[in-house]
Amino acid sequence: MTKLFEQAIHDIPQDVRERVSLNFDIIDQISAILQRKGMTQRDLANLMGKRESEISKWMRGTHNFTLSTISAIQKALGEKIIDTPLNFSKAKK
Repeated sequence: MTKLFEQAIHDIPQDVRERVSLNFDIIDQISAILQRKGMTQRDLANLMGKRESEISKWMRGTHNFTLSTISAIQKALGEKIIDTPLNFSKAKK
């Protein structure tokens, strides 16, 4: 890496790094579910009443996912994208 690039990476605040990392974790989970179900981004768009271009934007990592959006995606896919400790303990019962 160039020194300029290294400095730019170093200057990114930790909270921004963590948010971007979480965003990509969500995208990876959505992608895995779509692949497992043999679905495309177009299929997800149709289920959600969205344009495919909007889903594509989400999947590029430029979208800031809200809880509302995550909930709508989970409903459309019929699967959890994010497991919280409470979700996990309910599933074990």
